[in-house]
Amino acid sequence: MHLITTLLVDDDYLVLKDLKKMLDWNALGFEIIGTATNGKKALTITQKEHPELIITDISMPIMDGFDFVETVQKEYPHSYFIFISSYADFDYAKRAMRDGIRDYILKNEITAEALTQRLLKVRQELEHQKHHRQQDFRIKLTDYFKSGKNLSSSEESKRSYTFYFFSKWIPLEKLKSHFLHIPMYGEELYPLLLQLILSRYTDALVFPVEEFVIAGIPGQKNSFSSRKPLQNCLDIQQALGLKSGQTIIASCFPEALTLPEGRQVYQRLLPFLHFQSSFPENSRTDLSSLVKTPFVPVDRFFSYTLLKDSLEYPKRYLDSLKSFLELLFKAKDADSIFMLYHNLLLNMEELSGHRLSFSPQSYFQNQEELYTFLESSYEELRKLCIKSSQGQYSPSVQKAIEYMKSHLSDSSLTVDQISAEVFLSASRFGVLFKQETGQTVYDYLTELRISRAIHLLENTRMKIYEIAEQTGYKSSQYFSQIFSQRTGHKPLYFRQKKPST
Repeated sequence: MHLITTLLVDDDYLVLKDLKKMLDWNALGFEIIGTATNGKKALTITQKEHPELIITDISMPIMDGFDFVETVQKEYPHSYFIFISSYADFDYAKRAMRDGIRDYILKNEITAEALTQRLLKVRQELEHQKHHRQQDFRIKLTDYFKSGKNLSSSEESKRSYTFYFFSKWIPLEKLKSHFLHIPMYGEELYPLLLQLILSRYTDALVFPVEEFVIAGIPGQKNSFSSRKPLQNCLDIQQALGLKSGQTIIASCFPEALTLPEGRQVYQRLLPFLHFQSSFPENSRTDLSSLVKTPFVPVDRFFSYTLLKDSLEYPKRYLDSLKSFLELLFKAKDADSIFMLYHNLLLNMEELSGHRLSFSPQSYFQNQEELYTFLESSYEELRKLCIKSSQGQYSPSVQKAIEYMKSHLSDSSLTVDQISAEVFLSASRFGVLFKQETGQTVYDYLTELRISRAIHLLENTRMKIYEIAEQTGYKSSQYFSQIFSQRTGHKPLYFRQKKPST
Protein backbone atom coordinates (compact mmCIF):
# COMPACT_ATOMS: atom_id res chain seq x y z
CA MET A 1 0.00 0.00 0.00
CA HIS A 2 1.27 3.47 -0.89
CA LEU A 3 1.84 5.54 2.27
CA ILE A 4 0.84 9.20 1.97
CA THR A 5 3.82 11.29 3.06
CA THR A 6 2.81 13.66 5.86
CA LEU A 7 4.41 16.68 7.53
CA LEU A 8 3.28 17.91 10.98
CA VAL A 9 3.85 21.59 11.84
CA ASP A 10 3.12 23.27 15.22
CA ASP A 11 5.10 25.56 17.50
CA ASP A 12 3.93 23.51 20.51
CA TYR A 13 6.24 20.51 20.85
CA LEU A 14 3.70 18.66 23.04
CA VAL A 15 1.03 18.96 20.34
CA LEU A 16 3.42 17.43 17.80
CA LYS A 17 4.27 14.63 20.21
CA ASP A 18 0.58 13.90 20.89
CA LEU A 19 -0.30 13.89 17.20
CA LYS A 20 2.45 11.37 16.42
CA LYS A 21 1.45 9.00 19.24
CA MET A 22 -2.30 9.36 18.96
CA LEU A 23 -2.63 7.02 15.94
CA ASP A 24 -0.98 4.18 14.10
CA TRP A 25 -0.34 6.39 11.07
CA ASN A 26 1.15 3.64 8.92
CA ALA A 27 -1.86 1.38 9.46
CA LEU A 28 -4.09 4.17 8.12
CA GLY A 29 -1.85 4.60 5.06
CA PHE A 30 0.20 7.62 6.14
CA GLU A 31 3.91 8.11 6.80
CA ILE A 32 5.15 11.03 8.92
CA ILE A 33 8.29 12.18 7.14
CA GLY A 34 9.03 15.11 9.48
CA THR A 35 7.91 17.67 12.04
CA ALA A 36 8.60 21.41 12.31
CA THR A 37 7.95 24.08 14.92
CA ASN A 38 7.61 27.04 12.54
CA GLY A 39 6.76 27.78 8.93
CA LYS A 40 10.33 28.42 7.85
CA LYS A 41 11.57 25.01 8.99
CA ALA A 42 8.47 23.40 7.51
CA LEU A 43 9.19 25.06 4.17
CA THR A 44 12.73 23.63 4.10
CA ILE A 45 11.39 20.11 4.75
CA THR A 46 8.64 20.55 2.13
CA GLN A 47 11.09 21.61 -0.57
CA LYS A 48 13.24 18.57 0.14
CA GLU A 49 10.62 15.85 0.80
CA HIS A 50 7.51 17.06 -1.13
CA PRO A 51 4.94 15.79 1.42
CA GLU A 52 1.50 15.02 0.02
CA LEU A 53 -0.33 16.00 3.25
CA ILE A 54 0.64 18.91 5.53
CA ILE A 55 -1.09 19.39 8.87
CA THR A 56 -0.08 22.81 10.20
CA ASP A 57 -0.84 25.27 12.95
CA ILE A 58 -1.82 28.84 12.03
CA SER A 59 -0.17 30.97 14.71
CA MET A 60 3.59 30.28 14.72
CA PRO A 61 6.76 32.37 15.12
CA ILE A 62 9.12 33.39 12.27
CA MET A 63 6.64 32.32 9.54
CA ASP A 64 2.98 31.71 10.35
CA GLY A 65 0.74 29.09 8.79
CA PHE A 66 -0.79 31.42 6.20
CA ASP A 67 2.56 32.59 4.80
CA PHE A 68 3.89 29.04 4.84
CA VAL A 69 0.88 27.64 2.97
CA GLU A 70 0.84 30.49 0.45
CA THR A 71 4.50 29.86 -0.38
CA VAL A 72 4.06 26.09 -0.73
CA GLN A 73 0.92 26.36 -2.87
CA LYS A 74 2.79 28.34 -5.53
CA GLU A 75 5.46 25.63 -5.91
CA TYR A 76 3.47 22.49 -5.05
CA PRO A 77 -0.18 23.17 -5.94
CA HIS A 78 -1.26 19.55 -5.37
CA SER A 79 -0.29 19.45 -1.68
CA TYR A 80 -3.20 18.85 0.67
CA PHE A 81 -3.38 21.10 3.76
CA ILE A 82 -5.22 20.75 7.06
CA PHE A 83 -5.07 23.68 9.48
CA ILE A 84 -5.15 22.99 13.20
CA SER A 85 -6.09 25.93 15.35
CA SER A 86 -7.19 26.94 18.81
CA TYR A 87 -10.69 28.29 19.38
CA ALA A 88 -9.21 31.80 19.42
CA ASP A 89 -8.04 31.29 15.82
CA PHE A 90 -11.42 30.06 14.61
CA ASP A 91 -12.01 33.15 12.46
CA TYR A 92 -8.59 32.59 10.87
CA ALA A 93 -9.53 29.02 10.09
CA LYS A 94 -12.72 30.14 8.34
CA ARG A 95 -10.68 32.60 6.29
CA ALA A 96 -8.32 29.78 5.33
CA MET A 97 -11.25 27.75 4.01
CA ARG A 98 -12.25 30.69 1.82
CA ASP A 99 -8.67 30.91 0.53
CA GLY A 100 -8.70 27.32 -0.70
CA ILE A 101 -7.49 25.34 2.34
CA ARG A 102 -9.51 22.15 2.27
CA ASP A 103 -9.86 21.34 5.94
CA TYR A 104 -9.22 22.49 9.50
CA ILE A 105 -9.47 20.98 12.99
CA LEU A 106 -9.86 22.75 16.30
CA LYS A 107 -7.20 21.58 18.74
CA ASN A 108 -9.69 20.94 21.54
CA GLU A 109 -11.68 18.63 19.22
CA ILE A 110 -8.74 16.41 18.18
CA THR A 111 -9.38 12.83 19.30
CA ALA A 112 -8.09 9.57 17.89
CA GLU A 113 -11.50 8.76 16.46
CA ALA A 114 -12.10 12.21 14.96
CA LEU A 115 -8.62 12.36 13.45
CA THR A 116 -8.94 8.83 12.03
CA GLN A 117 -12.19 9.72 10.27
CA ARG A 118 -10.62 12.90 8.90
CA LEU A 119 -7.55 11.06 7.58
CA LEU A 120 -9.59 8.33 5.90
CA LYS A 121 -11.53 11.04 4.07
CA VAL A 122 -8.28 12.79 3.11
CA ARG A 123 -6.78 9.54 1.81
CA GLN A 124 -9.79 8.85 -0.40
CA GLU A 125 -9.74 12.37 -1.82
CA LEU A 126 -5.97 12.37 -2.41
CA GLU A 127 -6.05 9.02 -4.22
CA HIS A 128 -8.94 10.18 -6.41
CA GLN A 129 -7.18 13.43 -7.30
CA LYS A 130 -3.85 11.71 -7.87
CA HIS A 131 -5.48 9.20 -10.22
CA HIS A 132 -7.05 11.92 -12.38
CA ARG A 133 -3.92 14.06 -12.26
CA GLN A 134 -1.78 11.13 -13.39
CA GLN A 135 -4.23 10.30 -16.21
CA ASP A 136 -4.14 13.89 -17.48
CA PHE A 137 -0.38 14.02 -17.22
CA ARG A 138 0.06 10.70 -19.07
CA ILE A 139 -2.01 12.04 -21.98
CA LYS A 140 0.18 15.14 -22.07
CA LEU A 141 3.32 13.00 -21.93
CA THR A 142 2.14 10.90 -24.88
CA ASP A 143 1.59 14.06 -26.94
CA TYR A 144 4.89 15.54 -25.76
CA PHE A 145 7.02 12.51 -26.67
CA LYS A 146 5.16 11.93 -29.93
CA SER A 147 4.80 15.44 -31.34
CA GLY A 148 6.76 17.74 -29.04
CA LYS A 149 3.74 19.65 -27.73
CA ASN A 150 4.65 21.95 -24.87
CA LEU A 151 4.62 20.29 -21.47
CA SER A 152 3.40 22.70 -18.78
CA SER A 153 5.71 22.93 -15.78
CA SER A 154 4.80 20.54 -12.99
CA GLU A 155 6.44 18.79 -10.11
CA GLU A 156 6.95 15.67 -12.28
CA SER A 157 8.58 17.58 -15.11
CA LYS A 158 11.30 18.92 -12.79
CA ARG A 159 12.39 15.49 -11.58
CA SER A 160 14.91 13.09 -13.11
CA TYR A 161 13.96 9.62 -14.34
CA THR A 162 15.50 6.49 -15.75
CA PHE A 163 13.61 5.76 -18.98
CA TYR A 164 12.51 2.25 -19.97
CA PHE A 165 11.00 1.27 -23.33
CA PHE A 166 8.69 -1.73 -23.71
CA SER A 167 6.94 -3.17 -26.74
CA LYS A 168 5.31 -6.34 -27.94
CA TRP A 169 6.87 -8.38 -30.73
CA ILE A 170 5.55 -6.59 -33.82
CA PRO A 171 4.82 -8.79 -36.87
CA LEU A 172 5.46 -7.78 -40.46
CA GLU A 173 2.30 -7.46 -42.57
CA LYS A 174 1.82 -7.60 -46.29
CA LEU A 175 -0.33 -4.47 -46.35
CA LYS A 176 0.53 -0.88 -45.62
CA SER A 177 -1.98 -1.02 -42.80
CA HIS A 178 1.10 -2.21 -40.88
CA PHE A 179 1.80 1.43 -40.00
CA LEU A 180 -1.82 2.03 -38.97
CA HIS A 181 -1.84 -1.01 -36.69
CA ILE A 182 1.32 -0.04 -34.83
CA PRO A 183 -0.31 2.20 -32.12
CA MET A 184 -2.66 -0.68 -31.28
CA TYR A 185 0.23 -2.69 -29.82
CA GLY A 186 1.20 0.06 -27.38
CA GLU A 187 -2.42 0.58 -26.31
CA GLU A 188 -2.79 -3.16 -25.60
CA LEU A 189 0.40 -3.32 -23.54
CA TYR A 190 -0.20 -0.10 -21.60
CA PRO A 191 -2.73 -1.23 -18.93
CA LEU A 192 -0.67 -4.32 -18.08
CA LEU A 193 2.54 -2.34 -17.71
CA LEU A 194 0.85 0.51 -15.83
CA GLN A 195 -0.40 -1.87 -13.15
CA LEU A 196 2.93 -3.68 -12.93
CA ILE A 197 5.12 -0.56 -12.72
CA LEU A 198 2.94 1.39 -10.27
CA SER A 199 2.75 -1.60 -7.94
CA ARG A 200 6.54 -1.33 -7.61
CA TYR A 201 7.23 2.37 -8.16
CA THR A 202 4.31 4.56 -7.11
CA ASP A 203 5.89 7.77 -8.45
CA ALA A 204 6.75 6.35 -11.86
CA LEU A 205 5.46 7.81 -15.12
CA VAL A 206 3.93 5.28 -17.52
CA PHE A 207 2.49 6.29 -20.91
CA PRO A 208 2.04 4.81 -24.42
CA VAL A 209 3.65 6.27 -27.55
CA GLU A 210 2.91 4.42 -30.81
CA GLU A 211 3.83 0.72 -30.31
CA PHE A 212 5.85 1.49 -27.18
CA VAL A 213 5.05 2.00 -23.55
CA ILE A 214 7.56 4.28 -21.86
CA ALA A 215 8.19 4.14 -18.12
CA GLY A 216 10.10 6.82 -16.25
CA ILE A 217 11.24 5.69 -12.81
CA PRO A 218 12.37 8.59 -10.58
CA GLY A 219 16.04 8.86 -9.66
CA GLN A 220 18.70 11.43 -8.95
CA LYS A 221 21.24 12.30 -11.61
CA ASN A 222 24.43 10.23 -11.39
CA SER A 223 23.34 8.79 -8.04
CA PHE A 224 23.42 5.14 -9.09
CA SER A 225 25.32 2.79 -11.36
CA SER A 226 23.87 1.42 -14.61
CA ARG A 227 23.58 -2.09 -13.16
CA LYS A 228 20.42 -1.46 -11.16
CA PRO A 229 18.37 0.02 -14.06
CA LEU A 230 19.43 -2.82 -16.36
CA GLN A 231 18.43 -5.41 -13.77
CA ASN A 232 15.13 -3.58 -13.21
CA CYS A 233 14.53 -3.69 -16.95
CA LEU A 234 15.08 -7.45 -17.13
CA ASP A 235 12.92 -8.07 -14.04
CA ILE A 236 10.02 -6.03 -15.45
CA GLN A 237 10.40 -7.69 -18.87
CA GLN A 238 10.15 -11.14 -17.30
CA ALA A 239 7.15 -10.23 -15.13
CA LEU A 240 5.36 -8.58 -18.06
CA GLY A 241 6.04 -11.57 -20.32
CA LEU A 242 4.53 -13.94 -17.76
CA LYS A 243 1.53 -11.67 -17.27
CA SER A 244 0.81 -11.12 -20.96
CA GLY A 245 1.89 -14.53 -22.28
CA GLN A 246 3.69 -12.74 -25.13
CA THR A 247 7.24 -11.91 -26.19
CA ILE A 248 8.16 -8.52 -24.74
CA ILE A 249 11.08 -6.39 -25.90
CA ALA A 250 12.51 -4.23 -23.10
CA SER A 251 15.32 -1.66 -23.13
CA CYS A 252 16.47 1.23 -20.99
CA PHE A 253 18.75 4.23 -21.00
CA PRO A 254 20.54 3.86 -17.64
CA GLU A 255 21.35 7.53 -16.98
CA ALA A 256 18.70 9.54 -15.11
CA LEU A 257 17.24 12.29 -17.32
CA THR A 258 14.71 15.09 -17.13
CA LEU A 259 11.61 14.81 -19.32
CA PRO A 260 13.01 17.08 -22.08
CA GLU A 261 16.25 15.06 -22.06
CA GLY A 262 14.24 11.82 -22.10
CA ARG A 263 12.23 12.95 -25.12
CA GLN A 264 15.43 13.91 -26.95
CA VAL A 265 16.90 10.46 -26.27
CA TYR A 266 13.65 8.78 -27.38
CA GLN A 267 13.62 10.68 -30.68
CA ARG A 268 17.23 9.66 -31.39
CA LEU A 269 16.51 6.04 -30.49
CA LEU A 270 13.16 5.75 -32.28
CA PRO A 271 14.42 4.12 -35.54
CA PHE A 272 16.40 1.57 -33.51
CA LEU A 273 13.44 0.89 -31.20
CA HIS A 274 11.23 0.23 -34.26
CA PHE A 275 13.82 -2.25 -35.49
CA GLN A 276 14.05 -4.06 -32.14
CA SER A 277 10.26 -4.41 -31.94
CA SER A 278 10.18 -6.49 -35.12
CA PHE A 279 13.37 -8.49 -34.55
CA PRO A 280 13.72 -9.41 -30.85
CA GLU A 281 16.98 -11.31 -31.29
CA ASN A 282 18.64 -8.05 -32.32
CA SER A 283 17.40 -6.10 -29.28
CA ARG A 284 19.65 -4.53 -26.63
CA THR A 285 18.80 -3.94 -22.99
CA ASP A 286 21.26 -1.06 -22.61
CA LEU A 287 20.64 1.66 -25.20
CA SER A 288 23.53 3.92 -24.20
CA SER A 289 25.73 3.14 -27.19
CA LEU A 290 22.88 3.48 -29.71
CA VAL A 291 22.25 7.10 -28.68
CA LYS A 292 25.68 7.96 -29.99
CA THR A 293 25.06 6.12 -33.27
CA PRO A 294 23.44 8.25 -35.99
CA PHE A 295 20.63 6.50 -37.85
CA VAL A 296 21.26 6.46 -41.60
CA PRO A 297 18.35 4.97 -43.60
CA VAL A 298 19.21 2.92 -46.68
CA ASP A 299 18.69 5.01 -49.83
CA ARG A 300 19.00 2.11 -52.29
CA PHE A 301 16.06 0.24 -53.78
CA PHE A 302 15.62 -3.43 -54.48
CA SER A 303 14.92 -4.41 -58.08
CA TYR A 304 11.60 -6.23 -57.95
CA THR A 305 11.88 -7.11 -61.65
CA LEU A 306 14.45 -9.68 -60.53
CA LEU A 307 11.58 -11.84 -59.25
CA LYS A 308 10.33 -12.45 -62.76
CA ASP A 309 13.60 -12.10 -64.66
CA SER A 310 15.52 -14.61 -62.55
CA LEU A 311 13.00 -17.46 -62.32
CA GLU A 312 15.30 -19.57 -64.52
CA TYR A 313 18.42 -18.35 -62.66
CA PRO A 314 17.43 -18.29 -58.95
CA LYS A 315 20.97 -17.70 -57.64
CA ARG A 316 20.97 -14.22 -59.13
CA TYR A 317 17.80 -13.25 -57.26
CA LEU A 318 18.73 -14.96 -53.97
CA ASP A 319 22.22 -13.45 -53.89
CA SER A 320 20.78 -10.00 -54.51
CA LEU A 321 18.10 -10.50 -51.84
CA LYS A 322 20.59 -11.71 -49.24
CA SER A 323 22.95 -8.81 -49.92
CA PHE A 324 20.14 -6.26 -49.68
CA LEU A 325 18.81 -7.75 -46.42
CA GLU A 326 22.29 -7.59 -44.90
CA LEU A 327 22.46 -3.92 -45.82
CA LEU A 328 19.04 -3.18 -44.24
CA PHE A 329 19.75 -5.11 -41.05
CA LYS A 330 23.15 -3.50 -40.62
CA ALA A 331 21.48 -0.07 -40.84
CA LYS A 332 18.61 -1.28 -38.58
CA ASP A 333 16.23 0.30 -41.11
CA ALA A 334 12.93 -1.25 -39.99
CA ASP A 335 10.71 0.75 -42.36
CA SER A 336 12.71 -0.29 -45.43
CA ILE A 337 12.68 -3.92 -44.27
CA PHE A 338 8.89 -3.77 -44.05
CA MET A 339 8.56 -2.18 -47.51
CA LEU A 340 10.80 -4.90 -49.01
CA TYR A 341 8.72 -7.63 -47.37
CA HIS A 342 5.44 -6.00 -48.36
CA ASN A 343 6.37 -5.40 -52.01
CA LEU A 344 7.98 -8.81 -52.51
CA LEU A 345 4.83 -10.57 -51.30
CA LEU A 346 2.58 -8.44 -53.51
CA ASN A 347 4.77 -9.14 -56.55
CA MET A 348 4.87 -12.87 -55.80
CA GLU A 349 1.09 -13.02 -55.52
CA GLU A 350 0.67 -11.24 -58.83
CA LEU A 351 3.30 -13.37 -60.65
CA SER A 352 1.68 -16.56 -59.36
CA GLY A 353 -1.70 -15.52 -60.69
CA HIS A 354 -2.88 -15.30 -57.05
CA ARG A 355 -2.22 -18.98 -56.46
CA LEU A 356 0.30 -18.09 -53.75
CA SER A 357 -1.19 -16.83 -50.51
CA PHE A 358 0.52 -15.47 -47.40
CA SER A 359 -0.42 -15.05 -43.78
CA PRO A 360 -1.58 -11.49 -42.94
CA GLN A 361 1.07 -11.35 -40.20
CA SER A 362 4.48 -13.01 -39.89
CA TYR A 363 6.93 -12.93 -36.97
CA PHE A 364 10.70 -13.08 -37.47
CA GLN A 365 13.37 -13.24 -34.77
CA ASN A 366 16.21 -12.11 -36.99
CA GLN A 367 17.59 -11.62 -40.51
CA GLU A 368 18.13 -15.35 -41.06
CA GLU A 369 14.48 -16.22 -40.35
CA LEU A 370 13.23 -13.49 -42.69
CA TYR A 371 15.59 -14.56 -45.47
CA THR A 372 14.60 -18.23 -45.07
CA PHE A 373 10.91 -17.28 -45.34
CA LEU A 374 11.43 -15.14 -48.47
CA GLU A 375 13.66 -17.83 -50.02
CA SER A 376 11.07 -20.59 -49.49
CA SER A 377 8.29 -18.33 -50.83
CA TYR A 378 10.37 -17.65 -53.92
CA GLU A 379 10.90 -21.38 -54.45
CA GLU A 380 7.13 -21.93 -54.27
CA LEU A 381 6.67 -19.18 -56.84
CA ARG A 382 9.22 -20.80 -59.16
CA LYS A 383 7.52 -24.19 -58.89
CA LEU A 384 4.14 -22.68 -59.74
CA CYS A 385 5.53 -20.75 -62.68
CA ILE A 386 7.42 -23.79 -64.01
CA LYS A 387 4.30 -25.95 -63.72
CA SER A 388 2.30 -23.27 -65.47
CA SER A 389 4.82 -23.04 -68.32
CA GLN A 390 4.80 -26.84 -68.59
CA GLY A 391 1.05 -26.88 -69.00
CA GLN A 392 -0.49 -26.94 -65.53
CA TYR A 393 -3.33 -25.07 -67.24
CA SER A 394 -4.57 -26.14 -70.60
CA PRO A 395 -3.41 -23.94 -73.49
CA SER A 396 -6.93 -22.45 -73.72
CA VAL A 397 -7.08 -21.39 -70.06
CA GLN A 398 -3.49 -20.14 -70.08
CA LYS A 399 -4.15 -18.07 -73.19
CA ALA A 400 -7.36 -16.70 -71.63
CA ILE A 401 -5.49 -15.59 -68.49
CA GLU A 402 -2.86 -13.79 -70.57
CA TYR A 403 -5.62 -12.16 -72.61
CA MET A 404 -7.38 -10.94 -69.44
CA LYS A 405 -4.11 -9.49 -68.06
CA SER A 406 -3.48 -7.55 -71.24
CA HIS A 407 -7.06 -6.21 -71.40
CA LEU A 408 -7.66 -5.19 -67.74
CA SER A 409 -8.44 -1.60 -68.73
CA ASP A 410 -11.21 -2.71 -71.12
CA SER A 411 -14.39 -2.05 -69.15
CA SER A 412 -16.46 -3.83 -71.82
CA LEU A 413 -14.50 -7.09 -71.53
CA THR A 414 -16.91 -10.03 -71.25
CA VAL A 415 -16.74 -13.81 -70.87
CA ASP A 416 -18.01 -14.08 -74.45
CA GLN A 417 -15.05 -12.05 -75.72
CA ILE A 418 -12.54 -14.06 -73.70
CA SER A 419 -14.02 -17.41 -74.76
CA ALA A 420 -14.08 -16.28 -78.38
CA GLU A 421 -10.37 -15.49 -78.13
CA VAL A 422 -9.67 -19.15 -77.28
CA PHE A 423 -12.25 -20.50 -79.78
CA LEU A 424 -14.61 -22.01 -77.18
CA SER A 425 -18.26 -21.42 -76.43
CA ALA A 426 -18.87 -19.28 -73.35
CA SER A 427 -20.52 -22.15 -71.45
CA ARG A 428 -17.79 -24.69 -72.33
CA PHE A 429 -15.05 -22.18 -71.50
CA GLY A 430 -16.68 -21.28 -68.15
CA VAL A 431 -16.80 -24.92 -67.04
CA LEU A 432 -13.20 -25.57 -68.15
CA PHE A 433 -11.89 -22.41 -66.44
CA LYS A 434 -13.61 -23.27 -63.12
CA GLN A 435 -12.28 -26.83 -63.23
CA GLU A 436 -8.67 -25.75 -63.71
CA THR A 437 -8.46 -22.57 -61.59
CA GLY A 438 -11.12 -23.20 -58.97
CA GLN A 439 -12.66 -19.79 -59.75
CA THR A 440 -15.22 -18.37 -62.11
CA VAL A 441 -13.95 -16.22 -64.96
CA TYR A 442 -15.58 -13.16 -63.41
CA ASP A 443 -13.99 -13.74 -59.98
CA TYR A 444 -10.56 -14.33 -61.48
CA LEU A 445 -10.82 -11.21 -63.63
CA THR A 446 -11.93 -9.15 -60.64
CA GLU A 447 -8.97 -10.41 -58.57
CA LEU A 448 -6.57 -9.42 -61.34
CA ARG A 449 -8.11 -5.95 -61.48
CA ILE A 450 -8.04 -5.41 -57.70
CA SER A 451 -4.44 -6.65 -57.49
CA ARG A 452 -3.47 -4.24 -60.26
CA ALA A 453 -5.32 -1.41 -58.49
CA ILE A 454 -3.46 -2.06 -55.22
CA HIS A 455 -0.16 -1.95 -57.08
CA LEU A 456 -1.05 1.38 -58.69
CA LEU A 457 -2.31 2.84 -55.41
CA GLU A 458 0.93 2.02 -53.65
CA ASN A 459 3.43 2.72 -56.37
CA THR A 460 2.03 5.66 -58.35
CA ARG A 461 0.39 9.01 -57.73
CA MET A 462 -2.48 8.32 -60.10
CA LYS A 463 -5.87 9.61 -58.98
CA ILE A 464 -8.58 7.16 -57.95
CA TYR A 465 -10.64 7.75 -61.10
CA GLU A 466 -7.53 7.16 -63.25
CA ILE A 467 -6.83 3.87 -61.49
CA ALA A 468 -10.49 2.90 -61.95
CA GLU A 469 -10.14 3.49 -65.69
CA GLN A 470 -6.82 1.58 -65.85
CA THR A 471 -8.45 -1.45 -64.23
CA GLY A 472 -11.62 -1.53 -66.33
CA TYR A 473 -14.15 0.45 -64.29
CA LYS A 474 -16.04 3.35 -65.91
CA SER A 475 -17.19 4.74 -62.56
CA SER A 476 -14.81 5.50 -59.67
CA GLN A 477 -17.78 5.02 -57.29
CA TYR A 478 -18.44 1.51 -58.60
CA PHE A 479 -14.72 0.77 -58.52
CA SER A 480 -14.55 1.84 -54.84
CA GLN A 481 -17.58 -0.30 -54.04
CA ILE A 482 -16.10 -3.45 -55.62
CA PHE A 483 -12.68 -2.67 -54.14
CA SER A 484 -14.12 -2.36 -50.61
CA GLN A 485 -16.08 -5.59 -50.98
CA ARG A 486 -12.97 -7.51 -52.08
CA THR A 487 -10.37 -6.04 -49.69
CA GLY A 488 -12.45 -4.85 -46.75
CA HIS A 489 -10.97 -1.35 -47.13
CA LYS A 490 -11.44 1.77 -49.22
CA PRO A 491 -8.81 2.46 -51.92
CA LEU A 492 -7.16 5.29 -49.95
CA TYR A 493 -6.41 2.81 -47.18
CA PHE A 494 -3.64 1.43 -49.42
CA ARG A 495 -2.12 4.83 -50.04
CA GLN A 496 -0.75 5.45 -46.54
CA LYS A 497 2.63 7.11 -46.71
CA LYS A 498 5.58 5.44 -45.12
CA PRO A 499 6.32 7.42 -41.92
CA SER A 500 9.40 9.61 -41.99
CA THR A 501 12.24 8.68 -39.67
